[in-house]
This record gives sequence, structure tokens and C-alpha cells, in this order.
Amino acid sequence: MLEDKYAYLSLSLLYVLAWALVYWKSPWKSGMIKVGAVGGIMGVIAEVWYFRDYWRPPTLFGEGIAGIEDYIIGFALFGVGGYIHSAITNKEVDENRTTPAKNRDFFFLFLIGCASLTVFSVGFGIHSGYVTFLTFFLLSVYIWIQRPDLIGISIFSAFATLAISFIIYYINFNLLFPHFWDEYGMLDQPVLGFKILNIPLSEMLWHFTWAMLCSMFRGYRNGVYYKEN
Repeated sequence: MLEDKYAYLSLSLLYVLAWALVYWKSPWKSGMIKVGAVGGIMGVIAEVWYFRDYWRPPTLFGEGIAGIEDYIIGFALFGVGGYIHSAITNKEVDENRTTPAKNRDFFFLFLIGCASLTVFSVGFGIHSGYVTFLTFFLLSVYIWIQRPDLIGISIFSAFATLAISFIIYYINFNLLFPHFWDEYGMLDQPVLGFKILNIPLSEMLWHFTWAMLCSMFRGYRNGVYYKEN
């Protein structure tokens, strides 16, 4: 049986397999790599909030210490959530319909997301799980209002990523490390601690709302519209 310190690494590598499948099918491969590089950094930074009250996983460097696992899974999740629609659907960029890039607005949304986690989780002591779901969802709604054409891509990506995440979590936390969440999770809160097949509902909500938001980044920031191929 594998040692617990490999549980997070195992999870990260399973997501890399999912990333590789999306990469293989996606027509926007260079974008996936660029976005993933940024996502890896964000995966490390995010533990500033999550190690406080969400979980303290064992890593190759020790328990509750940010490490290579955070970078790997951040890299993979930005790619899977952001580009899964391009790998499964037949949509392509509509070259005849564009709007000016919203780099400044996109940067403000990033700051709002970070501020939300910091103010409500660290400042007011609200569990970071709740804050994360609501932040991802409300930012998604904000983009939906401005770009209703992205709603379909957003919802599709959320459910597709949820399906992939469920399979990955079932393998990792039922077959390999079934005791993981009981030992390293900090989810003794309503909803957060509820499990389906030993998978915390909070984790599935995280991946669902993340893909809902992340899948719109490219279209919203770059002013890109999509059409059926």
C-alpha cells in the first residue's frame, strides 16, 4: 500500500492524464500550456487560504506544506477546466465576430476573487470552502450577464469536468487512499463534510464551479466568440 505522502501526488498525476486527453483533442494547444503555467503558480498560492481551514494534505515535503503537487494540479486544472469544451464540442473561433480584449476587467476579476477569499475567509472566519464556491459562481454570473453566449460553454464544461473529477476522486480516494479525507480534511461543516462514495461533496462543488468560471476566461478576456464547426 502506498504511503500517504503520495496521495496528493497521485491525485495530481491523475489530473495530468485528464489534461493530456484534453490537450490531445484540443485545437488550442499552445494556449493550454500558457494558461497551465500560470495555473500552476495559482495552485501554490491558493494554499495560503486552503491550509488554514480546508485541508492539510501530506506532500513530498511534509504535511500542509505547499509543494510540487500544488503546481502540477494547478497546471492541469486550468487546462482541463478551460479547454475541455474545445476537446469535446465542435466549436471553433468565429473570426468574423470579436470585441476588444478585456485584460483590465479580467485582472480586476482576479483581484476580486483573491480579495473575497482573503476578506471573508481570513478576515471574517467563514470557511474557505463556502467562500470559494460562492466566489466562483458569482464571478461566473457576472461574466454570463456580459457574455450570455458563453453560458452554454460554461455549463457544459462544468458538468464535463465534474464527471472527470468524480472518476479521478473515486480511483484515488476509494481504491488507493480511502482514509485520506478522514485524516487530512477539515470539512466538519454542513454540506462540506457530506460524502458520496467517500468523495467530499465540497470537492465536487469546487471542481464544478471552477470549470464553470475557468471555461469562459479565453472568450471573455480576449473578446473571442465561438461558432459551430
